[in-house]
Parts: sequence; C-alpha cells; structure tokens
Amino acid sequence: MKKSIVTIPVLLIACILTIFFGTRYAANQREEMSEEQSSEYESTEVIEEEEASLSAELPEDRESNLEEYENRVETLSYYERLDYLSMVNEAVSIAFYGDIDLTEEWVESITANIENHTTYTAELLDFTYPGVDSYELYIQQTVGPLIEESPDFVIYGMPALPDKIRDIGLAETETYMTSVLNSLSALEDSELIVVEPYPVLQEIDQLNSRSLDYRSYLNRMRQIVETNNLSLVPLHATFTERAQEAGLESYYNENGDSLTSEGQQLAAEIVDSHLSETAD
Repeated sequence: MKKSIVTIPVLLIACILTIFFGTRYAANQREEMSEEQSSEYESTEVIEEEEASLSAELPEDRESNLEEYENRVETLSYYERLDYLSMVNEAVSIAFYGDIDLTEEWVESITANIENHTTYTAELLDFTYPGVDSYELYIQQTVGPLIEESPDFVIYGMPALPDKIRDIGLAETETYMTSVLNSLSALEDSELIVVEPYPVLQEIDQLNSRSLDYRSYLNRMRQIVETNNLSLVPLHATFTERAQEAGLESYYNENGDSLTSEGQQLAAEIVDSHLSETAD
C-alpha cells in the first residue's frame, strides 16, 4: 500500500513532464515549418519577380528587332527571315524534303545553325527521302503530307543521282520534278529553297544505259529551277570549284563513296554561306 502511495505521485510528475516537453517540441516543430514555408514563399516570390522582369524585357527587344527587320524586309537573308517569322508567330517551321539525309554531318550543322539563328521555336519537319528518285517522289504523292503541314520554308534536295540510278530519261525527270516543284510552289505562305547535291566522286563519269551520269540529271534539274525562278543553293558547283586546289578526292574517304569530316564541313559552309547572304 505504501509503495502504491509513493508510486502514484511519481507517475503523475512523469506524465506532467511528458506533456510539457511534448507541447514544447510540437511548438518548436510548428515554428520551424512556418519559417521553412516563409523561406520557400520568399524564394518563389523572387523567382516570379525575375521571370516577370525577363518577360517584360523580351517584348521590348522583340519590338526593336522586328522594327529593324521590317525596315529592310526585302533584303533579309534566309536566316534573318526565319528569325523574323519566328518573332511574328513565336515559331517558324522548316520542312526538309527530297534527297537529303538528315543524319549527315553537314545537314546536322545546318539544322543547328537554323535553331541558333531563331529567337523563338524553330520546328524542323522531316519529309526526306534519301536515295529516292523523281519518279517515286511524284508517283507516291510525297508532296501531299508536306503541303498539309504548310511549313514556312521548304528545303528540297535534288535527286540527281537517284534519277541516274533509276535510268530514266531526262524528259521524264523534267516532267516529274516540274510537277513536284509546282505543287511546292503553290504553297503561298511557304518559301522554297532547292539544294544541289554535293559531288559524288565515285559516280563521276559512271554512265547508265542512256549514256548519262548523275551530272546530266543535275544540269537538267538546275535548268528547271532557274526557269521557275526558284532559289537555288549551288552546293555541287561551289563544292567542285572550292575543291580544285586540294583536289576533289581529298574530301572523300579511301573508297570515294562518302565525305570526310573536312568534306562535310565544306558542304556545311557552302550552304550556311548561302543562307546567310542578304538579298540584293
């Protein structure tokens, strides 16, 4: 009985102390949580203020650049026109079409340059058919899906070598390519750029059954482009000219079937230079 009398007060004191320290611990926890939430709120507030400040600056910069572009809109380079449209629409779309391999180094370099030259989003659309000739591009109605997208720019790679390999006549090449170009040109809000292929070392003077090499088809395709007053990137002609000093073969691997890194760089430089030129 005496042990119970002694034990009860001890237990009461222990309970009181537990409640007291538990209450203090809970209060401290609430205080810490409140400070953390306040700190997070302040950080969020700072970030929001910085973002608001940045977004307030962009329109002013955009207006300034837009005004500069609009003052010389007739003489803008292709890169500048891409940037101009990206500012006007907050996006610009570029479709690659025809005999172009998007995995080649020179093409990857050009796509990177396009993205670097645009203030807002540059959407790159893949409608390429590496190694596909004019007949297949025409008969498979490959232009249809591209037209549905109605891109701002179309970069069309000439299929000169595929036409030579298919062994079709130059008149047929003209018919098929003209049909494709007419369809692309009908896109009123799109700008068409035709790109020559770079020289194919091992195919030079390699004739098909019609005694034509790929350059015969290239020359006919070039005539079609010029007749239609379309923009042409003279990659083949300029590459051949600039390679004369070192020799064309120096830009190809030992088998002569693909470009070295120097050849890829030269092709990229030629196309980049054309896209950077301001209109007369």
